[in-house]
Amino acid sequence: MRDADRMNGPNKPAPSRSVVRAMIWATVPVLLLVQLLASAGVEVSSFWAQIRQLDARIARVAESRAELIAEPLWKMRYDQVTGVLNEIMHDETIAAAAVYDDTGAVIARVVARPEVQSLTEVSRPIKYSNGNMAVQAGRIVIAYSYATLYMDAGSRLGLLLVVGLLATLATVIAMRISANIFIGKPLAAMMSAIQRSKQDSRAYPADVKSSNEFGQLAIAFNAMQHTTSGALDRLGHMAEHDPLTGLPNRRTLSERLVTLSRDAGAPDALIAFCFIDLDDFKGINDTFGHDGGDKFLVHISERLRGTVEAQDWVARLGGDEFVVIRPEVGDEAVAQGFARQLLDAISEPIMLHDKQVVPRASIGLAVRRAGDPELSHLPALADIALYHAKSKAPGTVAVLDEALQHDYRRRRDLELAIPTGFSEEHFEVWYQSQVDLVTRDVIGLEALIRWRHPDHGVIGPGEFLPLIERSGNNARLTRYVLTDACRALQRLAAAGAPQIRIAINLPPSELADHSLAACLRETCERFGVAPSSLELEITEGSLINNIASASDTLRRLRRLGATIALDDFGTGYSSLAHLRRFPLDKVKIDKAFIREIPESAEDKAIVGVIASLAGTLGLTLVAEGIERDEQAQAMREMGVRLGQGFLFHKPQPLDAVLHQLAEVGGGEHMLADSPSIAPEFA
Repeated sequence: MRDADRMNGPNKPAPSRSVVRAMIWATVPVLLLVQLLASAGVEVSSFWAQIRQLDARIARVAESRAELIAEPLWKMRYDQVTGVLNEIMHDETIAAAAVYDDTGAVIARVVARPEVQSLTEVSRPIKYSNGNMAVQAGRIVIAYSYATLYMDAGSRLGLLLVVGLLATLATVIAMRISANIFIGKPLAAMMSAIQRSKQDSRAYPADVKSSNEFGQLAIAFNAMQHTTSGALDRLGHMAEHDPLTGLPNRRTLSERLVTLSRDAGAPDALIAFCFIDLDDFKGINDTFGHDGGDKFLVHISERLRGTVEAQDWVARLGGDEFVVIRPEVGDEAVAQGFARQLLDAISEPIMLHDKQVVPRASIGLAVRRAGDPELSHLPALADIALYHAKSKAPGTVAVLDEALQHDYRRRRDLELAIPTGFSEEHFEVWYQSQVDLVTRDVIGLEALIRWRHPDHGVIGPGEFLPLIERSGNNARLTRYVLTDACRALQRLAAAGAPQIRIAINLPPSELADHSLAACLRETCERFGVAPSSLELEITEGSLINNIASASDTLRRLRRLGATIALDDFGTGYSSLAHLRRFPLDKVKIDKAFIREIPESAEDKAIVGVIASLAGTLGLTLVAEGIERDEQAQAMREMGVRLGQGFLFHKPQPLDAVLHQLAEVGGGEHMLADSPSIAPEFA
């Protein structure tokens, strides 16, 4: 579309100009100018030569006539002097002549052409000698004109101009004919071949018969066209197909949907769009290398080809994503059966490097009518269902419905609102108490983030934290909570409860950020609180996945005085023995192990083992999710000193927490039945 705009818009290229015409327009003015300058130069040179010849001739005439009139002038025979002057008047260049005696008086004067202007004179002395006597009797003056020479030169220049123009015209005609034969036609033939090749992506030869350089160029051009003909076909195929599997690629998907809509037998015909994503393909690459991963993808593509029918369409969109379109299904149930058939075919074991691998995939299914305006959006619609399948039940088929579309729109709204949520402080930090299970004193608060969305109300972290992580705002959120926690510590101290610590949850990505310690120190200094008043909670997975960077970051934080707590212990895949290499102070037992206590003997045994190991390693234990008195009692009996849960305090804004602390006397013995003033979140 942009290419078409460029061709039709203000940047439309100028029409091409003939090479022959351009060559003539560039050559003719120069040729004409050179001819005119050369002719003018020759004529001017000739003109000045004639001027010099005329001057010399008149000078000789004056000298010869001075000799003839010397004696008559001396003897005062003035009639003879006049006669001699009249003899030279036949020369049309001479306009007048005069003779002066030795006193300067005019003796004789003859005027032939008085109307002549711009005369030139030549003067010669008249000398008379007789025997031993030699005197200067006077002088002769002859006036003459160059007019005749000017007229002749002008006529010749005009003639030269006409001849030059005729010669230039003849040269132009000859150049046009020869250039068109030897240059224009070969170039036109090659340009025609190129334009035809551009129009339908086929190679066309240039029909040039010349044996000169252009003929040789045409031969080379035709050879190149022949060589690239197959390459063009291959390039066209590569542009529309995946080079690894040979399947159509993402580029052809839109064209395929248009074709399906156009060629459907009826607008009500149902089209099934299956968006397939392989589960844990990264693990295949990590285990067998990229060559093994490529073989794995080729196997999957062959499985899909072998499962579908002739009218179905299979494509690879890139990475581990495939698309299968069935252009006509009876109803949605049939489409689901087809998708499960694809899933079963994919799940057959594959041998890679002599090892058996069982592929797993998730499929998002969208079914639309051929005449549906949303048909072009099928990839995005199926992707919504695929997202649901991968996040909720990997290895299954998820069918797009109104609920999924509603969830998707809500998720997109929240993703787009994240920047505004930060800038307008829609994110709120609520706090839940940690208590001493023996004395019931509040010894700490855990900072828990909430989002008070202007349209969707208060949103829990389970919904928006994955969106925060996906948008790359983890660090921003951590610093947001850290700032609020330091401000809360400042207010707790002012309220007379400086001994209460605040715990902050750190996402896994923050353990790789070496600037976190400096940020924590700077924020604490800004609010005048001690880093030792902060407790930083991390999960098992974040430690194990980032052992080197996590260990370094935790030690930096520990040196500042902050306490390090391991959150949700028991839900991951680590052990206390494995984690002793990390600088930990606390371990928080996940509420999943507390929920069935004291009824579950198995859970009691697990918590007992954890308490024993924690005591051996010198770690403080915190039990999460305590909601009943008997659970608190069981924890005390097993040696767990600290607890957290709805029995003691529900997450609330800081103002509500400070109010309750003030009511119970500075934070001691916060009552289990303290009323909640905000929505509850687990």
